[in-house]
Amino acid sequence: MRGTGSKAALFTLVAVLGSVGCGGPMEEEGTFEEQDEVTQEEAGDVSALEQDHASCKTVKASPRLLWPPNHKFHLVKLSGAKSISITGVKQDEPVDDRGDGHTSPDAAKVEGKKDAVYLRAERSGRGDGRVYCISFTAKDSYGKTCKGMVEVGVPHDQGGRSKPVNSGCRYNSFGY
Repeated sequence: MRGTGSKAALFTLVAVLGSVGCGGPMEEEGTFEEQDEVTQEEAGDVSALEQDHASCKTVKASPRLLWPPNHKFHLVKLSGAKSISITGVKQDEPVDDRGDGHTSPDAAKVEGKKDAVYLRAERSGRGDGRVYCISFTAKDSYGKTCKGMVEVGVPHDQGGRSKPVNSGCRYNSFGY
């Protein structure tokens, strides 16, 4: 673009090429503990700059880390907007693979709740921790909407490999 393109063209390019699920260490935007959220350059960022949609930057997952990796489901809730609907959950490790306890699926819907999901606290013992990528649509109090993604991790351990690394969320956590 070398200074000749418009902001709108740049934001359109970022939105089209977005990096959702492309992978990389969760600490790329600061250490895992320091991050307010882990989002890519998704529609929420573009919309906030164009000021025609709500910003998804305020949406957070709680908890952000699941521990211990005992194969049990944990309730993960999204907050930070007037209404949030989870639209999908993917993960960076296969749903049922060697070294993860052979349990599946790894996500389950919460009846009557659009802003919460159950995620399984497990990861491959042979890997670098698991990362769940939770996609959502959010609406603010003015009725403006945005689409975004937050990450929840399951560390490999609580020592030297305690920061989960997103190696590309491409597996459907619901198992279908």
